[in-house]
Amino acid sequence: MLSYNGLTFDPAMRCIHQSDGGEIAFTRQERVLLLELTRRPGTIVSREELAVVLSRTGRSTSVRNVDFLVNRLRQRLGDNARAPRFVGTQYGEGYVWIARTDPVPLDAFIVIGPVRGDVEAKLAREFMRNFSAHLTSFFGRDRPVMLQPEIGSGASTGFDYGIEVTLLEEGRMLHCALAMRTGKGGRIVSTHRAAVGAQSVVTGAITASRWARGAVWRHIAVPDDPGLTAPSDVPLEIRLQEASRALVRPTQMWREGEAQLRQARATFPNDPTLTMLWALNQLSRLIHWPPDPALTQPGAITALEDEIEREVLAHLHHVEDNPLLKLAAAKMLFFINRGHHALAEKLADEAFASSTAFAAAFATRGQLLMCAAQLDEAIRIYDKGLELSAFGSEFQAYLLVLKATALMAADQQQAVARVAEELFTARPAGRELALFFASDPLQLDAGQQAILAALTPEQGRLMLLHLHHTSARHFRQKHHRANVLAGLAHVLQHRFGPEVVPPQLASLLA
Repeated sequence: MLSYNGLTFDPAMRCIHQSDGGEIAFTRQERVLLLELTRRPGTIVSREELAVVLSRTGRSTSVRNVDFLVNRLRQRLGDNARAPRFVGTQYGEGYVWIARTDPVPLDAFIVIGPVRGDVEAKLAREFMRNFSAHLTSFFGRDRPVMLQPEIGSGASTGFDYGIEVTLLEEGRMLHCALAMRTGKGGRIVSTHRAAVGAQSVVTGAITASRWARGAVWRHIAVPDDPGLTAPSDVPLEIRLQEASRALVRPTQMWREGEAQLRQARATFPNDPTLTMLWALNQLSRLIHWPPDPALTQPGAITALEDEIEREVLAHLHHVEDNPLLKLAAAKMLFFINRGHHALAEKLADEAFASSTAFAAAFATRGQLLMCAAQLDEAIRIYDKGLELSAFGSEFQAYLLVLKATALMAADQQQAVARVAEELFTARPAGRELALFFASDPLQLDAGQQAILAALTPEQGRLMLLHLHHTSARHFRQKHHRANVLAGLAHVLQHRFGPEVVPPQLASLLA
């Protein structure tokens, strides 16, 4: 379908489709007139040219008949010669199609198009076929890729990214220029240039698809200007998760982030933003459940936290004018729990006081407050952050988990259950964490029972250690640390007995 100024036309200009299901049919000559004018939008078509085209319908047409047909067409379109919206008149010269194409919603993550240049060349067809196929295979059904070679600039909406392609054949080589734009606003995100031959066209298409994948990740993960922030902007650690989630399944997110950052740091080894993002991604690796098997080895977590501490402290002087990086540094120094709490508080307070990054600051400041035993104030700040978060977003889920943790520390189990249900409603995939919020082994829902039934005693011990390392250990008050662990410990002990509690946590849970 084609849409101009709110009217939807049959592609062959047979009729107009009305919103109530009816149709306004065109005569054969009206169709020919429409097709000729819309084929050359913005171009003056003389009355003589139109008369020649119309005569091909088998009926002799004079210039005066052209004027009559144009007036009749305007009536069908609801147009006005004095204030035209569809067919304009250039007196003494002819007529011109002035209607703009309405944006057509395309339900896609990436739209490939327009495709210009030597599109019919054999190498060009093979390149586009492989490029489209590899992108489609990579992003899968959840993030559709749509090939729209004829799409016009600004002619469609509803997609996240568009890739313009220009192909020029020169001798035995095909020169390819690709530009990725945002679907909303059309701003260029990244460009790619390649030259391929018959032997390299497939690998060239694969390389281009990898470029597109990396461009999407960088656009989501790395802010254009971290010094400029909006109140609803999310913390950098959430941007990293959102970027990786756009490319891979949740269980692989930190791995995707590591791969993209490793590639970016190889190109820009001295970029402090990339270094901070690298450290943040390592933090995501520590927090992720289920844990990376490599981190269950003796000393692995300590070594990773050594790296985070080293990178953050070495690059602190680069974050002075950058509130998002300053908040990221505060988050990491707080998490590794190595005596940097006062510095983390200072960085978070400075970032909040000197920028508009309210939402990002709420998350970090809330964690610092709740672990300093100011639970009510932390919950209040989390609620403020939730007001700025989008429903179902990674950031909303993050804040709900933090709020539930504060309520666990306060031993408000009914409130924990309500927040957990809010989390699962917004993010159904979050139910895989449901057991962490449980407290009564006799009141588990079906999902929690299924998770518990599938656990081994060793996995249960690992869950308790993970909850302690990522949450409980940060609380200054011993009873808050114990409260965070108590619900899960009670459920696991009911299932496996007291020996499920790791020896290093036994005194805390006694």
